[in-house]
Amino acid sequence: GERRDTTSSGINAEYGDFHMGPGTLKVSMLLHSEARENLCKAIRSTEGYRGGSFLYFEGGKEKKKFDTDRNYAIFRQESYFHWLFGVREPGCSGAINCDTAEAILFIPRRDEESVLWKGPIRSQSWFIERYYVDECFYVDQISSVLSSRGAGKVYLMEGMNRFSYVSTTAPTFDYMEMFEVDKKTMYPLAVAGRVRKTDREVEVIKYITKITCEGHKMVMRSVRPGIMEYQVSSIFMYYCYKFGGGREMGYIPICPSGDRSKILHYGGQSAPNDFQIKDGDMCLFDMGGEYHCYLTDITTSFPVNGRFTETQRTVYNIVLETMQDVVNAIKPGYTWREARRQCYKSLLGYLKKKGLVVGEVQDMYDVKLHRVFMPHGIGHFIGCDVHDVGGQASYWCWSDSEVKDVDWYDDTLEWCPLEKNMVMTIEPGCYFNDVLLDPAIKDEKQGKFMVADEISRYRGMGGVRIEEVFVVTEGGCEVISDLPRTVEEVE
Repeated sequence: GERRDTTSSGINAEYGDFHMGPGTLKVSMLLHSEARENLCKAIRSTEGYRGGSFLYFEGGKEKKKFDTDRNYAIFRQESYFHWLFGVREPGCSGAINCDTAEAILFIPRRDEESVLWKGPIRSQSWFIERYYVDECFYVDQISSVLSSRGAGKVYLMEGMNRFSYVSTTAPTFDYMEMFEVDKKTMYPLAVAGRVRKTDREVEVIKYITKITCEGHKMVMRSVRPGIMEYQVSSIFMYYCYKFGGGREMGYIPICPSGDRSKILHYGGQSAPNDFQIKDGDMCLFDMGGEYHCYLTDITTSFPVNGRFTETQRTVYNIVLETMQDVVNAIKPGYTWREARRQCYKSLLGYLKKKGLVVGEVQDMYDVKLHRVFMPHGIGHFIGCDVHDVGGQASYWCWSDSEVKDVDWYDDTLEWCPLEKNMVMTIEPGCYFNDVLLDPAIKDEKQGKFMVADEISRYRGMGGVRIEEVFVVTEGGCEVISDLPRTVEEVE
């Protein structure tokens, strides 16, 4: 193995940062060393911590496409491993000395023949300089290295992502039985660490958000009646890669038009952006780029021909005013539950103002009428994943027993008090989906609030969603997505 030369100051200018060439953001590897230091500090503060402990993480591996020799997709690093190490290569793992936050990177061995297919074999010192870690060994040396460092306890990641409800299983390595293992402590602390962004992380998210906004603007200038939805997607992807260095997307672009915009996660195999956009259609484009495994999530809605109809304008302004109400309320200490109530009550209030519903807003909220028009949550964390981790009650400072009267969405964020440098989206929407409207009109509790004749005027238009990205600041929040939003600006 090799060790970093600690006599040199700073990071080698040739290495030590990530960028995609001239004009793209240079991301210092100090972003990841800061994350390591913060996580180690959190674990050292836990009850029963003792010195000589190490944290161990396993990076992502390449996956073959079914039974072929082709990789399933471009390799993208596992998010926790990226957060802590910033390593782009597959098959790696890493350990962190919790006392000192010193990092050890373990890399796979390569045979000489691989040079023909994958290029030069990088030395251990190259990895040390490139990723600003302290030592580098091979993955078959994990147990011997940890043993030689006197590792008394090894902390592993195991837990459930409360947004996806998919569990992370603790990694294993040869001779792991030599060490005392802790699978419970680290996961919630790592989640909390990813939720509370550093200034360096915010800088990366602001960069890819700016690129994404410019990509959306290019799309808005380019679309005309007759264009295919997948062509819209390709314009956006082209812009992010060519002008921002964003090789990957944060998620599959969602590009419905017309009545299809009521399909919330349009764009997948069941609805693959394959319709032709017609004159008079509203477009709902939910697209976000990715840079250095940090990403963003932005939605625009606008008429393909550049002019809103009366009904399109009405729905658009309902959603925009709802968005503004929520954003204006965001500040540190404000809970996600308060934001959720503000969003849904504002939406119902504006629907009432335009004559689509009648009655008291609180009464409509109590029977969950907002679900009929907005059957999704109001937003989510942003970071190394589009629906970034965080929000489970036990990860913060309160008891799970306090969580009650939780809606069937946003339950993971329900009691989350916002803090400075949290990065989140707000994405109100209003949709006209017969699958929800027809049962609600017939429902004894909900139907009495709904003006069926007026609602019928909006059927067939699909829906509108507006999604902004914001950073919580000391006194409120900063909306970092910069797009034309008012009707006048869009037209």
